[in-house]
Amino acid sequence: MSSGGTITTVTIIGAGSGGFGLLTHLGCAGYRIRLHDLDDTKLAAIREHGGVDVENGPRPFAPVDLATTDLAAAVAGADLLIFVTGGTTHAALARAVAPLLEDGQLVLLIQGNTGGALVVQQGLERGGCHVAIDLAEMDTYPYATARPTPTRARIVTHKRWLQIAAFPGRGGARVLERLSPLFPEAVLAPNILTTGLTNMNAMLHVANCVSNAGRIESGGSFKFYADGVTPAVVNLYQALDTERLAIAAHLSVTIPSLPEWIDRVYGVREASLHATFQRLTFDQHAPYQNTPTPTSLDHKYVAEDVPTGLLPMSALGAAAGVATPVMGGLIHVACTMVGRDFAVEARTLDRLGLSDKSAAQIRDIVQNGFA
Repeated sequence: MSSGGTITTVTIIGAGSGGFGLLTHLGCAGYRIRLHDLDDTKLAAIREHGGVDVENGPRPFAPVDLATTDLAAAVAGADLLIFVTGGTTHAALARAVAPLLEDGQLVLLIQGNTGGALVVQQGLERGGCHVAIDLAEMDTYPYATARPTPTRARIVTHKRWLQIAAFPGRGGARVLERLSPLFPEAVLAPNILTTGLTNMNAMLHVANCVSNAGRIESGGSFKFYADGVTPAVVNLYQALDTERLAIAAHLSVTIPSLPEWIDRVYGVREASLHATFQRLTFDQHAPYQNTPTPTSLDHKYVAEDVPTGLLPMSALGAAAGVATPVMGGLIHVACTMVGRDFAVEARTLDRLGLSDKSAAQIRDIVQNGFA
């Protein structure tokens, strides 16, 4: 059982690219790692190898104690559970893990997208969680890690700045104290409005995909953040950013603009956003050099980032009295192009537990929890 203090055993739930990167970095840092996924084909090679070989890391090998499809075995006795399965799975995963949790454990969402901790908190309650845990979310994924083979990792870069927020926000200092040794670049965000509105995936992915739909569907290969970010796409990014910042201001949240965020995270800030994205792609250690290009619009860059990013942001804007015509238009176009109504599965205000709440009431909930 977790002591609720120092973290030594980490369970990573989700063995995709995000889980693989966490395994690599935290395993190299000396943490005891467990890896869980529903699909054993994502685990078998790592389990057989006992971990992953690491290029450019502090150690040549990141061991794994357990790689399993057994969720109960993965959860039992762990100090930290990291959900890295994607925002659309958070509610179901919370319900599944709820009866397995133990006092003192910490659940961390990487990433929370927008409103992730609210969705997970309600999922835990509906799933029958009756123990005292901490719940937190990160605003961005912390690493860029290449995977040359199923059991070999190549460390590309770390983000220099990221935010962690607790839910409720009043527990933030305790959460950051526990997580700082694992993520020393992290700073404490006052609450999950801060992390949720610093959801750059929603800002960058959807606009790029919709703007480059013809190129994506024709099957052509292109550099997502270089070839894909033309001056017109930059204009769309800036318009979305203006709306995002306005929502934050009306909810009394301070968040970085897109150029400020890139500067803090990567230390890159050129004279224009277009030039900035070129450098983020083509520099020697550029973090976006290996960013995959979707092969269809029904990709997580749209299918996740619309319902767990743009739609809840726009809903928060409506609650705060902020019009979001550009965001709303992009949502509508994305739904039309994919042929799917993402509102059906989206993080609505009702699903976030914020239905009919004023801006002041929303601020109180994120700080103090649900009554």
